[in-house]
Amino acid sequence: MNLATLRVEGTDDALQTVRNTLGLVPDSMWKQGEPKRRGGFFASSGLCATIADAKNPSEMVVAIREFVAECKARNFVFSGVGLSAELSVGVTVGGTEQFVASVDLSASDLLSLGALGVEFSFAAYPTSDEANEINQNA
Repeated sequence: MNLATLRVEGTDDALQTVRNTLGLVPDSMWKQGEPKRRGGFFASSGLCATIADAKNPSEMVVAIREFVAECKARNFVFSGVGLSAELSVGVTVGGTEQFVASVDLSASDLLSLGALGVEFSFAAYPTSDEANEINQNA
């Protein structure tokens, strides 16, 4: 798994603007005041959209750069329309296909994300060939 997901929160109007401007197709959406699955309520409306679901980290980085370029081409800055945004990157490690993984974002990439008002988070998830076999046989 090499997944980059964009989580955006803000007003309903601002979320509609980001969907229309960037053509984002949300994987999930929620409204301010709706109950959360684990208790409590959402403080603001939001959405999650997949930016990349790639075979390897290099392909994922290319997709992230394409997303940033699209935002720049459309002059879209998340913080400029009152949205908070986070790009969450996750990789699996430990299997024979991807025992070790690195996500090589340059200083320029990180500056570009920051200029768009997008925070960045990274997580690695352990896996094993045995666990993958069990999941595929299920």
